[in-house]
Amino acid sequence: MKKIPKGLRMILMIGCCGALTIFSSTISKSPILPIFAKSLGADGAQIGWIASASTVPGILISYVAGDLADRFGYRKIMIGSLLVFSSAPFLYLLVQTPLELGAVRFYHGFATAAFGPVAMAVVAAFSPKDHTGQNLSLYSSATLVGRALAPAAGGVLYQFGGYSFVYLTAGAAALIALASAAWFFRRSEDEKNAAPVRPGDGGGEKVPFFRKLWGVLSYRPLFFVGMLDACSYFAYGAFEMIFPLYAEQLGMSKTEIGLLLGMQLVGMILFKPLFGRASDRLGRLPMMIAGLLTCTLAFFLLAVLRSVFAMIPLILVYGLGFALITASTSALAADVARAGQLGASLGILSTLMDVGQTFGPPAIGAVSDLCGYNGGIGMLGILFLLAAAGCVAAFLKQRKADRIRK
Repeated sequence: MKKIPKGLRMILMIGCCGALTIFSSTISKSPILPIFAKSLGADGAQIGWIASASTVPGILISYVAGDLADRFGYRKIMIGSLLVFSSAPFLYLLVQTPLELGAVRFYHGFATAAFGPVAMAVVAAFSPKDHTGQNLSLYSSATLVGRALAPAAGGVLYQFGGYSFVYLTAGAAALIALASAAWFFRRSEDEKNAAPVRPGDGGGEKVPFFRKLWGVLSYRPLFFVGMLDACSYFAYGAFEMIFPLYAEQLGMSKTEIGLLLGMQLVGMILFKPLFGRASDRLGRLPMMIAGLLTCTLAFFLLAVLRSVFAMIPLILVYGLGFALITASTSALAADVARAGQLGASLGILSTLMDVGQTFGPPAIGAVSDLCGYNGGIGMLGILFLLAAAGCVAAFLKQRKADRIRK
């Protein structure tokens, strides 16, 4: 039997840990977090801020985590993030006020802020350039398995044992991920012997921190990708927050809400690796434009159709559109990253993503307070339409530049 290459073993290990940790973090918020916050007396805007509190650390430290990975390697950063993943779920059991819930969410966010960009940087570093989109999408699909299972599991566990069952399950999943990673790093020599395909994992040029940060931030191709990711996750975070409340208003049970939220991820899991491979061959921007327009259509229809049965196909369509976008953004960020700055570049991408996901829930929560949940969902459709227009303009500019070079 042919032995699995060391680099591939590393990618598989990261994918398994990613699936468990994303399951843990997602079940902590979907679908019960807005309902839990409301039971503590939080209003619509407060629920939004509580939901987005976990994304604030991503703004603060995602770049730092990526830069440290460029300089010193990924092992300690990944283990540290898994320690936070493992401890945070148990703190929810002590919460008694909205402020305390927000504080726990803030602490929990440090886990994904450090783990996410570093994991993507390692996958990209060990991938040939013509397989970057495919491998990053495979890793993302692994995490989406955890994200898809979490809402349904959260709804069922809540029905049987309340909030405590949900958060104990979240803690158990994160502890398994921590134990698995610790065992792998202790028993394996992968980190020393498996050579990255491209630099960025511990081998980057030792540029001063702030000079490197400014260089990454002022790099227009990377900033453009980051802004598209920010728009996508602004909508994703907002929809994940308001949809349970909207569906509950329409008479759906918490279990049904959880199952429906999980369904939007089914298409992502199945098709995202194919979309990633397609972006390797057809180009990143065309795939992103198709995804943005698909999401626009899904949200506009969700805003006007109030039937529970109409929601099912529309949420699946939204999941496919989101997969089209995100199968290309991280790969494009890796493509345009300068030598030795792979971790920092994906860290900035994660930072901008978290900016969007932080402000999405409170902004759309406030719109929903004024215009209803349909109005909030319609605003998300407008946002995607504007992002699609910007992406089309960038694509046309790129085509023009290519013609001039020829």
